[in-house]
Parts: sequence; structure tokens; C-alpha cells
Amino acid sequence: MTLVEMIEKNAKKVPEKTAIIYRDSKITYKELNGTVNKMANALITMGLKKGDRIGLMLPRVPELVISFLSIAKARGIAVPINFELSEENIATILTDISPRYIIAHDQFLDLAKRSIVPRSKTSIIAVDHRGGSEDISWEEMLKGKSSNNPSLEIKEEDIVYLNYTSGFTGNSKGAVTTHSNIYWNTIASVDILRLTSNDVHLCMFAPFAHPHEIFARPLYLEGTMVLLDTIYPKTLAKAISVHQVTCMMGLAPMYETLLESIEHKRCDLSSLKVPESGGMYTRIELIEKFRQKVGVPIIPVWGSTETTGIAIANTPGEAMSPGSVGKPCTSYQVKIIDEYGIEVPIDAIGEMIFKGPGVVQDYYNDPINTQSSFKDGWYYSGDLVRRDEKNNFYFTERKSGMMKVAGLKVYPLEIELALMEHPKIKEAAVISLKDKLRGEVPKAIIVTKNGEDLTEKEVIEFCRGRMPNYKVPRNVEVRKTLPKSGSGKINKKALQVGERIEVLAHG
Repeated sequence: MTLVEMIEKNAKKVPEKTAIIYRDSKITYKELNGTVNKMANALITMGLKKGDRIGLMLPRVPELVISFLSIAKARGIAVPINFELSEENIATILTDISPRYIIAHDQFLDLAKRSIVPRSKTSIIAVDHRGGSEDISWEEMLKGKSSNNPSLEIKEEDIVYLNYTSGFTGNSKGAVTTHSNIYWNTIASVDILRLTSNDVHLCMFAPFAHPHEIFARPLYLEGTMVLLDTIYPKTLAKAISVHQVTCMMGLAPMYETLLESIEHKRCDLSSLKVPESGGMYTRIELIEKFRQKVGVPIIPVWGSTETTGIAIANTPGEAMSPGSVGKPCTSYQVKIIDEYGIEVPIDAIGEMIFKGPGVVQDYYNDPINTQSSFKDGWYYSGDLVRRDEKNNFYFTERKSGMMKVAGLKVYPLEIELALMEHPKIKEAAVISLKDKLRGEVPKAIIVTKNGEDLTEKEVIEFCRGRMPNYKVPRNVEVRKTLPKSGSGKINKKALQVGERIEVLAHG
């Protein structure tokens, strides 16, 4: 089933059901399909051909969903752009995809214009633009256009968008994603998370990171999605309470701040039944604290751009093994292999690889990365994991993050979890430092709670009581904040690159 078939089915079957809630407005499936059709017909009238790329620089607003679906109906290819990247990196992506148009929200218009390559034929469609402009106006573009379905032939194997991975140094990779990839990932997610048509969804992923997950599940289920363009804890809590949100997708830090916001204020979050946490490790203590305060535990999951979303997850209502991200979802084959490609035994650590209809097949215009990540029909994730005898999977570290200290394997996550047990530490990241004697040694970069004082000596002594000496950080740096990626994860690439620059600067 394609995204186009999903929305057209809903427009006929449940035309008056609310599809989108945004601020004080509601959009029914009939209204959503009508607006999507108007924009699709406008794009076709403007000469959009099958396979033409359209960049998206939009926050979590209804226009994001409408644009994505209208591009699909017009047989174009949507390309969400990470507007938190530098102009140079955005320009690299735009050069790669040669978009026919960029649909940009008013707040990103200047960035979009500065990032377009000189003499490019790319035009900008401006959303919510309040001043005069030489660009195409979203509102004007839709005026007078037919709200009838374009009725173009769209196949499940057609490419619907390029799902770019987050790249700090400009090495983003565009996963070529089809309607079929989205469909199979969606039904797998619905199955393992036990979602129904009655669910109200709140997805807080960045609008350029797996944006289809904001709307694909409710679209498939004839459900309702709540869009929030901010991540303030009070706003989150209010939206959950007012709209009776049942399913929420976010990162662990979001749940931390959500708990803090309700600690001293009455707020009803009892509607939540699936608070889903992906993208990074979710501490056992946070899961339990959330269960105590809200009534349900956070549900850890594992997913990636290349698997078109979650591929491993825990199931709500079932006992969760502490620290596990769950079991493989329906339609995903998973193996854990060693450096020679041989499957490892139970409880041994190895790289996780995937196969199945939800897994993309390549990266756009990138044969080198395609060849290194996709082999014999399997996607090599670069994530090191282990699994127990009950087929529960446990994330250990990114393959690129593992270090060898005097020949011994060290996984930064293990040190980070130990650091987070310190009562004064709020956030922690561990990276590798070059060392003449040991080859590599761990360095800890921490943020303290409320800016409390904490010395390097105190941190090292704390670690010595919790791990072998070779794992103890040899260097500790205290910062006010840690760099984050657009999806909210700690950006270790930025930390590691910063460390290299520091070393070079001091010779």
C-alpha cells in the first residue's frame, strides 16, 4: 500500500475524522486530502515530472505533512533538509539532489537562499511568508487548484523520498526510501507496539529525521496526529493532557524534562500508553521513574534511517528485560556478526545487520557508502549489540565509537552509564584520545546539575570504584552544555572533531 492509497482511503472511509491537530486548529481527513490534492495539482501544473526532487525546510507544522503527501501524489521525491547544518553542508546536499523546488518556512527562507548553488534552477516555495517576495507563495500557489485526486499511477516500489542521515561534517547519506519501505515499517511498528485506530499520536522527532514517522502510523490506522513545533516540557505536557495523546515518540532527554515539568505541578498524563523512546540509550532508572510518576514505563526501541524506522522494540504491557531495546519487529531479519561475518553466540557482542522489505537498498548518488553498508541484501548498521537467550537485544556502542585501550575493548556507553550514577552529573559523553603508550584512552566530557562544582580528580575517583582501571577516563572536562544533533542526541562527532582541532592547535 502506498501513502497515496492510505490518505485517499481515509478521505472516503472516515472523511470527518480529525487527521491533524495543530495549536487551536483541526484538519479532517477530507480537508487534508483536498489540500494535498490542490498542492499536487499545482506542482503538476508547474511542470513537476516523476522523480523530480523537492527539498523541504519546514518545522513540525501541517505544511510538512501536506507537502510530503502532495509530492508523493505528484510522483516527485521529497527530500527533508536538516536546517541545523551549516550553509556549506546544506549546499552539498542541494548540489547532490538538484531539487526542482525547495519548500521553505519563513524562518528558513534566508538560509535556503544562501545555500542554493549560484546559477541553480531551483525555485523556492515560501510557506507562511509575511512580506513581499520574488518567491512562489504557498497560499497563492493553491488558489484555484482542483481538490480532485490527480489519479496518477503510483507503485509501491516508487521512490517517495530521500531520508538523509544526520551528518555533522557534511557526510550525510540519502537513504532511497520507497512507499513499500514505509508501509512495511509502519505495519511492523503497529504490530509490535499494539497500536489501534483510536490512538492519538505525538511524534517529537526532528522534522528532517525520519519525518514520515510523524504521520505514517496514524495515516495507516485512520488515527489522529498532534503536531507541536516546540519541545518545551510544559507545552508537551499540556498537549498530552488536552488532546489525550496515547502514543508519543521521543528521545530519553525529552522524557527527563517532561518528568521535571510535572514534578511540582498537577498534570494529567494518564492517557499515555506508549511513550516510545528511540535514537539513544534510555536509562533503566528513567524508565522506572516514569512508570512511577505516569503509570506506564517508557518503551525503548531501536531504529535507523536505513531500516525506515524502528526494527527492534519492546511491546507495551509485556515484561521488559532491563536495558534491552526489545525483540525484532515483524518482517525484519536480524543477525549479529563478528568482524569476519560469522554469527556470534548468545551474549557475545557483534555488529547488527538487517534484511527485509522495510530496509532500504542504497544511498542516493553514493556508490562508495552503498557498497560498504549494503552487502548481499543485508544492511550493516555499524551498531554493536548482544542478545540473550530470549532474543532480547542490548545496545552496546556504535562500531565507530568502540576504542581499544592497550588492546582491550572499551565501550564508551558503559563508562557513560557509570558516570550518570554520580549525583552531580546531568549529562556525560565519552570519546577517544590518542595515547602513545596505550594507543587510545577514554576522555569524559560532562555537564553537572545546576552548574555544581566537580573536579577531575573527584570524577576519576568515582569511576575507579566502578570499573577496571583501563576503562577509567584519563581526562575529564566539565562544560556548561554538550553539542546536540537535530534529533536531540549528543553529537559525539562534534566532540571528537573538536578534540582533534584542539590537539592540532597545540601541536
